[in-house]
Amino acid sequence: MSLTFSDPGSPSSPQRYRWGLLGIVLFTSLVALVAVVGTLAEGPRLRSATIDEATAIQASGVSLALRSDRAVAAVSESQVTITPETPFSVETTELDVAVIFDQPLLAATTYRVSVNSVVPRGFGASGTWETSFQTPPEELVYLRSAGELDELVRVVLDGSAPELVYQAEGILSFARVGVVYAVVRSVGGETFLELVEPSSGAVDRIPDTPGITVTGMARSAWGTTLVLTVDAELRGKAGTFRAPALLDTLGSRTPEVVEGADGNPLGVTKVAVSDVSGNIVVWLRNQSLVRFDPLTGIVVPLGTAAELWGFDALGESALYVDSLGTLARSLADGSENRIPAGALEGFPVFHEFTVLGPDGTAFQRVVVPGLADGPPFTVVTEETSDAVHTRLIGSLQTPQSIGAIGLSPNGQYLVAEVNPAPSVTGFVGLDPEIIRRDTTLVIYDTRAQAIFAEIPGYAFTW
Repeated sequence: MSLTFSDPGSPSSPQRYRWGLLGIVLFTSLVALVAVVGTLAEGPRLRSATIDEATAIQASGVSLALRSDRAVAAVSESQVTITPETPFSVETTELDVAVIFDQPLLAATTYRVSVNSVVPRGFGASGTWETSFQTPPEELVYLRSAGELDELVRVVLDGSAPELVYQAEGILSFARVGVVYAVVRSVGGETFLELVEPSSGAVDRIPDTPGITVTGMARSAWGTTLVLTVDAELRGKAGTFRAPALLDTLGSRTPEVVEGADGNPLGVTKVAVSDVSGNIVVWLRNQSLVRFDPLTGIVVPLGTAAELWGFDALGESALYVDSLGTLARSLADGSENRIPAGALEGFPVFHEFTVLGPDGTAFQRVVVPGLADGPPFTVVTEETSDAVHTRLIGSLQTPQSIGAIGLSPNGQYLVAEVNPAPSVTGFVGLDPEIIRRDTTLVIYDTRAQAIFAEIPGYAFTW
Protein backbone atom coordinates (compact mmCIF):
# COMPACT_ATOMS: atom_id res chain seq x y z
CA MET A 1 0.00 0.00 0.00
CA SER A 2 1.28 3.49 -0.76
CA LEU A 3 0.83 6.54 1.36
CA THR A 4 -1.21 9.50 0.21
CA PHE A 5 -1.07 13.14 1.30
CA SER A 6 -4.31 12.68 3.27
CA ASP A 7 -2.74 9.96 5.59
CA PRO A 8 -1.67 11.57 8.92
CA GLY A 9 1.18 9.06 9.40
CA SER A 10 2.92 8.53 12.87
CA PRO A 11 3.49 11.12 15.67
CA SER A 12 6.86 12.71 15.59
CA SER A 13 9.54 11.23 17.90
CA PRO A 14 10.28 14.57 19.71
CA GLN A 15 6.62 14.99 20.62
CA ARG A 16 6.39 11.49 22.06
CA TYR A 17 9.58 12.07 24.08
CA ARG A 18 8.22 15.32 25.55
CA TRP A 19 4.98 13.70 26.66
CA GLY A 20 6.85 10.74 28.16
CA LEU A 21 9.25 13.00 30.06
CA LEU A 22 6.38 15.09 31.37
CA GLY A 23 4.65 11.93 32.61
CA ILE A 24 7.76 10.74 34.43
CA VAL A 25 8.25 14.14 36.08
CA LEU A 26 4.62 14.29 37.18
CA PHE A 27 4.74 10.71 38.55
CA THR A 28 8.03 11.32 40.41
CA SER A 29 6.72 14.57 41.86
CA LEU A 30 3.55 12.83 43.00
CA VAL A 31 5.53 10.04 44.68
CA ALA A 32 7.80 12.57 46.40
CA LEU A 33 4.78 14.60 47.52
CA VAL A 34 3.12 11.48 48.94
CA ALA A 35 6.37 10.51 50.70
CA VAL A 36 6.76 13.98 52.21
CA VAL A 37 3.14 14.09 53.32
CA GLY A 38 3.44 10.57 54.73
CA THR A 39 6.66 11.42 56.54
CA LEU A 40 5.24 14.58 58.05
CA ALA A 41 2.09 12.77 59.10
CA GLU A 42 3.74 9.62 60.48
CA GLY A 43 6.65 10.99 62.50
CA PRO A 44 10.20 9.61 62.96
CA ARG A 45 10.64 5.85 62.66
CA LEU A 46 12.95 3.67 64.73
CA ARG A 47 15.45 2.21 62.26
CA SER A 48 17.55 0.07 64.65
CA ALA A 49 18.18 -0.67 68.34
CA THR A 50 21.52 -2.13 69.53
CA ILE A 51 23.00 -3.01 72.92
CA ASP A 52 25.73 -5.28 74.29
CA GLU A 53 23.50 -7.46 76.47
CA ALA A 54 26.36 -9.44 78.04
CA THR A 55 28.19 -6.32 79.19
CA ALA A 56 24.93 -4.73 80.36
CA ILE A 57 24.58 -7.23 83.24
CA GLN A 58 28.21 -6.74 84.29
CA ALA A 59 28.79 -2.99 84.29
CA SER A 60 27.06 0.37 84.58
CA GLY A 61 27.03 2.96 81.80
CA VAL A 62 26.05 0.57 78.99
CA SER A 63 23.92 2.23 76.29
CA LEU A 64 20.94 1.14 74.25
CA ALA A 65 21.53 2.90 70.91
CA LEU A 66 18.31 3.88 69.11
CA ARG A 67 18.72 5.12 65.51
CA SER A 68 16.05 7.17 63.78
CA ASP A 69 15.29 7.45 60.07
CA ARG A 70 15.80 11.21 60.37
CA ALA A 71 17.25 13.77 62.74
CA VAL A 72 15.18 14.20 65.90
CA ALA A 73 14.83 16.82 68.61
CA ALA A 74 16.35 16.15 72.03
CA VAL A 75 14.61 13.34 73.95
CA SER A 76 14.21 13.72 77.72
CA GLU A 77 14.08 11.06 80.43
CA SER A 78 10.36 11.77 80.93
CA GLN A 79 9.65 10.49 77.40
CA VAL A 80 11.25 7.10 78.06
CA THR A 81 9.62 4.19 79.88
CA ILE A 82 11.63 1.06 80.75
CA THR A 83 10.10 -2.16 82.08
CA PRO A 84 11.28 -3.49 84.48
CA GLU A 85 12.30 -0.14 85.94
CA THR A 86 15.97 0.77 86.17
CA PRO A 87 17.72 4.16 86.55
CA PHE A 88 18.93 5.72 83.30
CA SER A 89 19.81 8.89 81.44
CA VAL A 90 19.30 9.95 77.81
CA GLU A 91 21.52 11.63 75.22
CA THR A 92 20.40 12.73 71.74
CA THR A 93 22.72 13.31 68.75
CA GLU A 94 21.28 13.92 65.27
CA LEU A 95 19.88 10.51 64.28
CA ASP A 96 20.76 8.72 67.52
CA VAL A 97 19.13 8.52 70.94
CA ALA A 98 21.25 6.76 73.62
CA VAL A 99 19.53 5.34 76.69
CA ILE A 100 22.34 4.96 79.23
CA PHE A 101 21.76 2.55 82.12
CA ASP A 102 23.12 3.86 85.43
CA GLN A 103 23.39 0.37 86.93
CA PRO A 104 23.97 -3.14 85.55
CA LEU A 105 20.79 -4.78 84.33
CA LEU A 106 19.17 -7.95 85.64
CA ALA A 107 20.26 -11.21 84.03
CA ALA A 108 17.87 -13.44 82.07
CA THR A 109 15.34 -10.62 81.83
CA THR A 110 13.35 -9.12 78.95
CA TYR A 111 13.52 -5.30 78.95
CA ARG A 112 10.91 -3.28 77.07
CA VAL A 113 11.69 0.30 76.14
CA SER A 114 9.14 2.85 74.93
CA VAL A 115 9.97 6.37 73.74
CA ASN A 116 6.99 8.69 73.38
CA SER A 117 6.55 11.92 71.45
CA VAL A 118 9.70 11.63 69.36
CA VAL A 119 9.71 14.87 67.34
CA PRO A 120 11.74 15.42 64.14
CA ARG A 121 13.90 18.48 63.76
CA GLY A 122 11.98 20.99 61.72
CA PHE A 123 8.41 20.13 60.72
CA GLY A 124 6.50 16.91 61.10
CA ALA A 125 4.37 14.83 63.42
CA SER A 126 5.71 13.04 66.50
CA GLY A 127 6.18 9.30 66.73
CA THR A 128 6.42 6.54 69.32
CA TRP A 129 9.21 3.95 69.41
CA GLU A 130 8.90 0.48 70.91
CA THR A 131 11.71 -2.06 71.28
CA SER A 132 12.80 -4.87 73.57
CA PHE A 133 15.88 -7.00 74.28
CA GLN A 134 16.77 -10.06 76.37
CA THR A 135 19.75 -10.15 78.75
CA PRO A 136 21.72 -13.41 79.09
CA PRO A 137 21.77 -15.48 82.31
CA GLU A 138 24.51 -14.96 84.89
CA GLU A 139 27.22 -17.58 85.34
CA LEU A 140 29.42 -18.68 88.24
CA VAL A 141 32.83 -20.39 88.19
CA TYR A 142 33.96 -22.37 91.23
CA LEU A 143 35.97 -25.31 92.58
CA ARG A 144 34.56 -28.59 93.82
CA SER A 145 36.02 -31.80 95.22
CA ALA A 146 36.23 -34.95 93.09
CA GLY A 147 37.93 -37.41 95.42
CA GLU A 148 41.68 -36.85 95.21
CA LEU A 149 41.23 -34.32 92.42
CA ASP A 150 39.85 -30.80 92.27
CA GLU A 151 37.52 -29.63 89.54
CA LEU A 152 37.13 -26.17 88.04
CA VAL A 153 33.45 -25.85 87.13
CA ARG A 154 31.31 -23.31 85.28
CA VAL A 155 27.55 -23.12 85.78
CA VAL A 156 25.04 -20.91 83.99
CA LEU A 157 22.27 -19.80 86.33
CA ASP A 158 19.41 -20.85 84.08
CA GLY A 159 18.92 -24.39 85.34
CA SER A 160 21.70 -25.82 83.17
CA ALA A 161 23.93 -28.61 84.45
CA PRO A 162 27.42 -27.54 85.63
CA GLU A 163 30.15 -27.73 82.98
CA LEU A 164 33.57 -29.19 83.87
CA VAL A 165 36.35 -26.83 82.75
CA TYR A 166 39.46 -28.51 84.20
CA GLN A 167 40.29 -31.37 86.56
CA ALA A 168 43.62 -31.75 88.38
CA GLU A 169 45.23 -32.32 91.75
CA GLY A 170 45.95 -29.53 94.22
CA ILE A 171 44.12 -26.51 92.69
CA LEU A 172 44.56 -23.61 95.13
CA SER A 173 43.10 -20.67 93.23
CA PHE A 174 42.01 -19.61 89.76
CA ALA A 175 41.12 -16.55 87.69
CA ARG A 176 39.57 -16.00 84.29
CA VAL A 177 41.80 -14.07 81.91
CA GLY A 178 40.38 -13.50 78.43
CA VAL A 179 39.17 -16.83 77.03
CA VAL A 180 41.41 -18.94 79.28
CA TYR A 181 41.68 -19.72 82.98
CA ALA A 182 44.79 -19.31 85.10
CA VAL A 183 45.17 -21.94 87.81
CA VAL A 184 47.60 -22.06 90.74
CA ARG A 185 48.34 -25.64 91.84
CA SER A 186 50.38 -27.20 94.64
CA VAL A 187 51.54 -30.78 94.18
CA GLY A 188 54.21 -32.54 96.23
CA GLY A 189 55.33 -29.32 97.89
CA GLU A 190 55.77 -27.54 94.53
CA THR A 191 53.54 -24.58 93.60
CA PHE A 192 53.15 -23.60 89.96
CA LEU A 193 50.91 -21.69 87.53
CA GLU A 194 49.02 -23.07 84.53
CA LEU A 195 46.89 -21.60 81.75
CA VAL A 196 43.91 -23.73 80.72
CA GLU A 197 42.06 -23.34 77.40
CA PRO A 198 38.52 -24.71 78.02
CA SER A 199 37.42 -25.40 74.45
CA SER A 200 40.46 -27.51 73.51
CA GLY A 201 41.50 -28.70 76.96
CA ALA A 202 45.07 -27.53 76.32
CA VAL A 203 47.17 -26.79 79.43
CA ASP A 204 50.22 -24.51 79.31
CA ARG A 205 52.45 -24.49 82.39
CA ILE A 206 54.25 -21.20 83.08
CA PRO A 207 58.01 -21.79 83.58
CA ASP A 208 59.47 -21.08 87.02
CA THR A 209 61.30 -17.79 87.53
CA PRO A 210 64.53 -17.89 89.61
CA GLY A 211 64.14 -16.09 92.93
CA ILE A 212 60.29 -15.99 92.69
CA THR A 213 57.81 -18.55 94.02
CA VAL A 214 54.10 -18.16 93.24
CA THR A 215 51.98 -18.46 96.41
CA GLY A 216 48.55 -17.28 95.28
CA MET A 217 46.51 -15.24 92.81
CA ALA A 218 43.77 -12.63 92.92
CA ARG A 219 40.39 -14.01 91.78
CA SER A 220 40.15 -11.35 89.06
CA ALA A 221 42.68 -10.51 86.38
CA TRP A 222 43.68 -7.01 85.27
CA GLY A 223 42.87 -7.23 81.57
CA THR A 224 45.23 -9.94 80.27
CA THR A 225 47.51 -9.54 83.30
CA LEU A 226 47.36 -11.81 86.33
CA VAL A 227 47.83 -10.29 89.77
CA LEU A 228 49.83 -12.78 91.86
CA THR A 229 51.27 -13.01 95.33
CA VAL A 230 54.82 -14.36 95.34
CA ASP A 231 57.72 -14.99 97.66
CA ALA A 232 60.53 -12.88 96.20
CA GLU A 233 64.15 -12.60 97.24
CA LEU A 234 65.29 -9.30 98.71
CA ARG A 235 68.15 -7.49 97.03
CA GLY A 236 71.40 -8.16 98.80
CA LYS A 237 69.68 -9.90 101.71
CA ALA A 238 68.96 -13.47 102.69
CA GLY A 239 65.41 -14.81 102.76
CA THR A 240 62.24 -13.98 100.83
CA PHE A 241 59.48 -11.40 101.05
CA ARG A 242 55.77 -11.86 100.27
CA ALA A 243 54.92 -9.35 97.52
CA PRO A 244 52.42 -8.69 94.72
CA ALA A 245 53.53 -9.43 91.17
CA LEU A 246 52.11 -8.96 87.67
CA LEU A 247 52.25 -11.55 84.89
CA ASP A 248 51.20 -10.61 81.36
CA THR A 249 49.73 -13.73 79.76
CA LEU A 250 50.18 -12.23 76.27
CA GLY A 251 53.73 -10.98 76.95
CA SER A 252 56.84 -12.49 78.48
CA ARG A 253 54.85 -14.51 81.06
CA THR A 254 57.46 -13.63 83.67
CA PRO A 255 56.25 -12.32 87.05
CA GLU A 256 57.23 -8.70 87.61
CA VAL A 257 57.41 -7.97 91.33
CA VAL A 258 55.80 -4.72 92.48
CA GLU A 259 58.39 -2.69 94.36
CA GLY A 260 58.12 0.04 96.94
CA ALA A 261 59.92 3.38 97.01
CA ASP A 262 63.02 1.72 98.53
CA GLY A 263 63.39 -0.64 95.59
CA ASN A 264 62.48 -3.72 97.60
CA PRO A 265 59.38 -5.85 96.99
CA LEU A 266 56.20 -4.31 98.34
CA GLY A 267 55.29 -6.38 101.42
CA VAL A 268 51.73 -7.64 101.02
CA THR A 269 49.07 -9.28 103.15
CA LYS A 270 46.19 -9.23 100.64
CA VAL A 271 45.48 -7.96 97.12
CA ALA A 272 42.03 -7.07 95.74
CA VAL A 273 41.36 -6.62 92.01
CA SER A 274 38.14 -5.50 90.32
CA ASP A 275 37.65 -6.96 86.85
CA VAL A 276 34.79 -4.48 86.35
CA SER A 277 36.70 -1.22 86.93
CA GLY A 278 40.32 -2.43 86.84
CA ASN A 279 41.11 -0.97 90.26
CA ILE A 280 43.80 -2.70 92.34
CA VAL A 281 44.14 -2.21 96.11
CA VAL A 282 46.94 -3.74 98.18
CA TRP A 283 46.88 -4.26 101.94
CA LEU A 284 50.46 -4.15 103.17
CA ARG A 285 52.08 -6.02 106.03
CA ASN A 286 52.33 -2.81 108.06
CA GLN A 287 48.51 -2.42 107.72
CA SER A 288 48.83 0.39 105.20
CA LEU A 289 46.29 0.38 102.39
CA VAL A 290 47.45 1.55 98.95
CA ARG A 291 46.08 1.80 95.44
CA PHE A 292 48.34 0.48 92.70
CA ASP A 293 48.31 1.55 89.04
CA PRO A 294 49.96 -1.11 86.84
CA LEU A 295 50.31 1.27 83.88
CA THR A 296 52.43 3.80 85.75
CA GLY A 297 53.68 1.73 88.69
CA ILE A 298 52.46 4.50 91.01
CA VAL A 299 51.44 3.51 94.54
CA VAL A 300 48.94 5.89 96.20
CA PRO A 301 48.35 5.65 99.99
CA LEU A 302 44.73 5.28 101.11
CA GLY A 303 45.20 5.04 104.88
CA THR A 304 45.42 2.15 107.32
CA ALA A 305 43.21 -0.90 107.60
CA ALA A 306 42.60 -3.74 110.03
CA GLU A 307 41.17 -5.83 107.17
CA LEU A 308 40.63 -5.53 103.42
CA TRP A 309 37.48 -7.09 102.00
CA GLY A 310 37.61 -6.03 98.35
CA PHE A 311 35.36 -3.85 96.20
CA ASP A 312 31.70 -3.01 95.81
CA ALA A 313 29.83 -4.65 92.92
CA LEU A 314 30.78 -1.83 90.51
CA GLY A 315 34.46 -1.99 91.49
CA GLU A 316 34.48 1.72 92.33
CA SER A 317 34.80 1.67 96.14
CA ALA A 318 37.28 -0.23 98.32
CA LEU A 319 35.68 -2.04 101.26
CA TYR A 320 37.79 -2.37 104.39
CA VAL A 321 37.85 -2.02 108.17
CA ASP A 322 39.59 0.88 109.90
CA SER A 323 39.71 1.92 113.56
CA LEU A 324 36.06 3.03 113.44
CA GLY A 325 34.56 0.00 111.70
CA THR A 326 33.39 -0.91 108.19
CA LEU A 327 34.08 1.63 105.47
CA ALA A 328 33.45 1.95 101.73
CA ARG A 329 35.80 4.48 100.13
CA SER A 330 35.32 5.70 96.57
CA LEU A 331 38.52 5.53 94.53
CA ALA A 332 37.09 8.11 92.12
CA ASP A 333 36.45 11.04 94.45
CA GLY A 334 37.61 9.84 97.89
CA SER A 335 34.13 10.00 99.43
CA GLU A 336 33.44 7.63 102.32
CA ASN A 337 30.39 5.61 103.31
CA ARG A 338 30.48 4.40 106.90
CA ILE A 339 28.46 1.19 107.43
CA PRO A 340 27.11 0.87 111.01
CA ALA A 341 27.29 -2.41 112.91
CA GLY A 342 23.53 -2.73 113.43
CA ALA A 343 21.50 -5.53 114.99
CA LEU A 344 19.84 -8.79 113.94
CA GLU A 345 16.55 -9.69 115.65
CA GLY A 346 17.57 -7.51 118.59
CA PHE A 347 21.08 -8.97 118.91
CA PRO A 348 24.09 -6.75 118.14
CA VAL A 349 26.22 -8.26 115.40
CA PHE A 350 29.89 -8.21 114.47
CA HIS A 351 30.82 -7.64 110.81
CA GLU A 352 33.10 -10.32 109.36
CA PHE A 353 32.74 -9.53 105.66
CA THR A 354 30.84 -6.96 103.59
CA VAL A 355 29.82 -6.64 99.94
CA LEU A 356 27.88 -3.73 98.43
CA GLY A 357 25.38 -3.85 95.58
CA PRO A 358 25.21 -1.28 92.75
CA ASP A 359 22.44 0.56 94.62
CA GLY A 360 24.46 0.68 97.86
CA THR A 361 22.68 -2.21 99.61
CA ALA A 362 25.02 -3.93 102.09
CA PHE A 363 25.16 -7.71 102.35
CA GLN A 364 27.28 -9.04 105.18
CA ARG A 365 28.57 -12.10 106.91
CA VAL A 366 27.96 -11.40 110.58
CA VAL A 367 28.49 -13.20 113.87
CA VAL A 368 25.93 -13.51 116.67
CA PRO A 369 27.40 -14.77 119.98
CA GLY A 370 26.74 -18.44 120.73
CA LEU A 371 25.12 -19.96 123.81
CA ALA A 372 27.04 -21.26 126.86
CA ASP A 373 30.44 -20.48 125.33
CA GLY A 374 29.61 -22.62 122.30
CA PRO A 375 30.45 -21.82 118.66
CA PRO A 376 28.98 -18.51 117.42
CA PHE A 377 26.12 -18.30 114.95
CA THR A 378 27.38 -17.07 111.60
CA VAL A 379 24.80 -15.88 109.07
CA VAL A 380 24.59 -13.78 105.91
CA THR A 381 22.36 -10.72 106.13
CA GLU A 382 21.04 -7.75 104.22
CA GLU A 383 21.44 -4.46 106.08
CA THR A 384 19.00 -1.60 105.58
CA SER A 385 19.75 2.09 106.00
CA ASP A 386 18.52 2.04 109.59
CA ALA A 387 21.21 -0.54 110.53
CA VAL A 388 18.72 -3.40 110.88
CA HIS A 389 19.89 -6.78 109.53
CA THR A 390 17.62 -9.30 107.81
CA ARG A 391 18.90 -12.89 107.74
CA LEU A 392 19.21 -14.38 104.25
CA ILE A 393 21.50 -17.42 104.59
CA GLY A 394 22.37 -19.45 107.68
CA SER A 395 20.66 -20.53 110.90
CA LEU A 396 20.25 -19.02 114.36
CA GLN A 397 19.32 -22.43 115.80
CA THR A 398 22.22 -24.58 114.57
CA PRO A 399 25.80 -23.23 114.52
CA GLN A 400 27.63 -23.68 111.22
CA SER A 401 30.54 -22.10 109.39
CA ILE A 402 30.21 -19.60 106.55
CA GLY A 403 33.23 -18.64 104.48
CA ALA A 404 33.55 -16.17 101.63
CA ILE A 405 30.50 -14.34 100.31
CA GLY A 406 30.21 -12.62 96.96
CA LEU A 407 27.78 -10.56 94.91
CA SER A 408 27.25 -10.66 91.16
CA PRO A 409 28.15 -7.34 89.48
CA ASN A 410 24.47 -6.44 89.05
CA GLY A 411 23.65 -7.32 92.68
CA GLN A 412 21.11 -9.93 91.58
CA TYR A 413 22.77 -13.01 93.08
CA LEU A 414 24.50 -13.43 96.44
CA VAL A 415 26.62 -16.54 97.00
CA ALA A 416 28.08 -17.91 100.25
CA GLU A 417 30.32 -20.83 101.17
CA VAL A 418 28.40 -22.79 103.83
CA ASN A 419 29.83 -25.71 105.80
CA PRO A 420 27.76 -27.64 108.36
CA ALA A 421 30.74 -28.05 110.72
CA PRO A 422 30.79 -25.39 113.48
CA SER A 423 34.03 -23.80 114.68
CA VAL A 424 34.83 -21.40 117.50
CA THR A 425 37.11 -19.47 115.13
CA GLY A 426 34.74 -19.66 112.15
CA PHE A 427 35.32 -20.97 108.64
CA VAL A 428 39.10 -20.41 108.77
CA GLY A 429 39.27 -22.75 111.76
CA LEU A 430 38.00 -25.72 109.76
CA ASP A 431 40.32 -28.40 108.44
CA PRO A 432 41.10 -27.74 104.74
CA GLU A 433 39.89 -31.18 103.77
CA ILE A 434 36.53 -30.56 105.51
CA ILE A 435 36.22 -27.28 103.62
CA ARG A 436 37.05 -28.96 100.35
CA ARG A 437 34.78 -32.00 100.87
CA ASP A 438 31.70 -30.68 102.69
CA THR A 439 31.23 -27.05 101.63
CA THR A 440 28.16 -26.03 99.67
CA LEU A 441 27.66 -22.87 97.63
CA VAL A 442 24.31 -21.32 98.52
CA ILE A 443 23.12 -18.90 95.82
CA TYR A 444 20.48 -16.38 96.89
CA ASP A 445 18.36 -14.38 94.44
CA THR A 446 18.16 -10.89 95.98
CA ARG A 447 15.26 -9.82 93.73
CA ALA A 448 13.12 -12.89 94.34
CA GLN A 449 14.28 -12.95 98.00
CA ALA A 450 14.73 -16.70 97.90
CA ILE A 451 17.50 -19.27 97.61
CA PHE A 452 18.11 -19.92 93.91
CA ALA A 453 20.35 -23.00 94.17
CA GLU A 454 22.64 -25.01 96.46
CA ILE A 455 25.58 -26.77 94.82
CA PRO A 456 28.65 -28.59 96.22
CA GLY A 457 31.67 -26.33 95.83
CA TYR A 458 33.91 -23.58 97.19
CA ALA A 459 36.33 -20.83 96.06
CA PHE A 460 34.01 -19.15 93.54
CA THR A 461 34.22 -16.12 91.30
CA TRP A 462 31.67 -14.35 89.12
